[in-house]
Amino acid sequence: MLCAGVVALAQTPDMYPPPVPEPIEPTLFNIILYLVLPVLMIVFYIYYRRKKRKENKNQNPEK
Repeated sequence: MLCAGVVALAQTPDMYPPPVPEPIEPTLFNIILYLVLPVLMIVFYIYYRRKKRKENKNQNPEK
């Protein structure tokens, strides 16, 4: 009875990706999420690094 009960109560995983992935639909949300947001993050990172370099040069002018 215990062995039959374990098999009967076992769950199958339902969060696996589909066997054949479908292409991403070009909706406004997907365009912003996959294109605009990563580009903005890269631009912000470059701006941040340049700002930090300028601050470091101003603090240590002898180098």
